[in-house]
Amino acid sequence: MSPIRLGLISTIGLLLICWALPYLIPVPSLEAPSGNNPVGTVMYHWIDTSRLEQTPGETNKYREMNVQIWYPVQLKGSMRQAPYIPELTGLSHYAKQRWHIPSFFLNYIRLAKTYTYMEADIASNQSQYPVVIFSHGWPGSRYAYHYLVTDLASKGYVVAVVEHTYGTLATVFPDGRIMSQKAPSEFQLPAWDSIIDNVWAEDDRFVLDQLEKLNRGIMDKRFTQRLNLEETAIAGHSFGGDAALATLRKDKRFKVGISLDGSFYGSIQSPIAADQSFLWMCTDNYLNDLGLPKPSDKQLSEEGIQRAVYKGWVDGFHRRRDQAVSEGGQILQLKGVKHSSFSDLFLYSPFLQWKAKAPDPKQSHRLILKYVELYLDQHLKGQPPEGRFEEKSQKDSRVLLNP
Repeated sequence: MSPIRLGLISTIGLLLICWALPYLIPVPSLEAPSGNNPVGTVMYHWIDTSRLEQTPGETNKYREMNVQIWYPVQLKGSMRQAPYIPELTGLSHYAKQRWHIPSFFLNYIRLAKTYTYMEADIASNQSQYPVVIFSHGWPGSRYAYHYLVTDLASKGYVVAVVEHTYGTLATVFPDGRIMSQKAPSEFQLPAWDSIIDNVWAEDDRFVLDQLEKLNRGIMDKRFTQRLNLEETAIAGHSFGGDAALATLRKDKRFKVGISLDGSFYGSIQSPIAADQSFLWMCTDNYLNDLGLPKPSDKQLSEEGIQRAVYKGWVDGFHRRRDQAVSEGGQILQLKGVKHSSFSDLFLYSPFLQWKAKAPDPKQSHRLILKYVELYLDQHLKGQPPEGRFEEKSQKDSRVLLNP
């Protein structure tokens, strides 16, 4: 092939790529919060000196994590818009070095409008605000639920999202260190149980301890006596939803737990208390199969796991779900919604939405928000004026299973 022809083909190929990129990876169009309050956000890096880091092969002495809080604010003066991903530069460099992903594949996210403000003063229209602690999925990120956390904050909640170190594709600490995910084999279900029981649930409990300090004016005066820690919920998506249930069982300071399409990882410990409420909001696929891996005989053999042993593990997960319901938990099935619809993922590319055969992500977000907020309003703020959670669910023909 002549150099001229090769150059022409290369030029045409480059033009096609440039034409297609805005359609395949458009700037995410994030939803504006629907509540009456503007939303602020602040980040913290916390170290739990009471716990050693348990992740194999890691040298960090104590467990440390990033936590980002979204909360209602009052607008005054000039306020700086918060970036969607504050540490995007570090993540772009890391992605380029580790996975050879060109920086522009991530840098375009800088153009996303977040509708949030950095480190603004908390609103004064209420003396205190109920609290929600949220855990992302595996391997997720704290910023990938923007629609959920900002909408809750705009409606009078303080939402703290835990970034579970080694459970993300990459976590960037303030000093520039980057921690990538460290995962056991997907078929070693007891190993994943251990992460929920001994790491993620303890992360969530530690964050509540830190919020109690913030409420006393320790570390930061911003939230002094503004957090209503008598009205606190723990929620999460996927693996983070499993952490939410495990945390609810462990720590009776939490009044409400919500699992968004979790699989019930985490061994059963203390029962859900009579004054605690739990909701499992699930998709069609997770309702019966719980989203658990389905290995072939060859895959189990390579792991040294007998089929009967694996079946016993899976049966245990179904018993955990049934026990949660028997203890007063509720199940709400959202028909048509996909597992990743609970996050911002399908806003990143229409190709991802098409591949998953998912409905319009913003439509799914509105549906999810409706029931999350109804449930929280009912159990943390008292019965909402528009009707009980159960009544609204039945009216909209959603599948609600009561114990």
